[in-house]
Amino acid sequence: MQIPLLSLVTHVYDQPAAVARHVQFWKSLPPELTQHLEFIVVDDFSDPPLAIERGALNLRLFRVTDDIDWNMPGCKNLGALMARADWLLFFDIDAMCDAMALVKLVANLPRLDAKTLYNFRRIENGVEVDPHINTLLLTKRGYFAAGGQDEDFSGHYGFEDVHFHHMWRHYVGPEVLFTDIAFEQLKVRTESLNRDQARNQALINHKILVQGHQGSVGKLRFRWVEQETGSP
Repeated sequence: MQIPLLSLVTHVYDQPAAVARHVQFWKSLPPELTQHLEFIVVDDFSDPPLAIERGALNLRLFRVTDDIDWNMPGCKNLGALMARADWLLFFDIDAMCDAMALVKLVANLPRLDAKTLYNFRRIENGVEVDPHINTLLLTKRGYFAAGGQDEDFSGHYGFEDVHFHHMWRHYVGPEVLFTDIAFEQLKVRTESLNRDQARNQALINHKILVQGHQGSVGKLRFRWVEQETGSP
């Protein structure tokens, strides 16, 4: 199998219908596009475990086997480490672009700056809203040069994404908005989870105001496995 040009990386907790929607869309993409793509899904200890039939897709499914609340940093680090492409497209499970957006991205990768983080426009209910901080395109090398996601934020909600952008701008480079590519904001939300930000608000204040640009120690502070995804 050839090395992909772009790895699409997402993570999910207890949203099988949203994952199925993405997989159905990915399977509808033309082979001349998917031959350049890798799809990585990280299941953050869903109950029951997420199951995916990959069909002909170059898709890998990983499952976190430790029950850690809000382990988005760990999931993204796992996805980035497992990615085979030089370029990574991160997005939450409630964000979706169209086929033409992926065609544009793949076609333009050779002309993009490896030290720039690219953000995207966002459409919600037909209206353009602020870009989502978690939808971004960057190189794998740049991701880890910025320290990856700080897993000190895992276990509580919020601010790991803000901290990553803070580290990126210091260690790697600028951020640029793609004005001709937009992601649709889907209506997906897990209502039962605690979104109290107090602990992580205090943590990011300490990290930025006291530690400055000091990275945390340790990646993948949890157990995980690669799941079977079936055959074509």
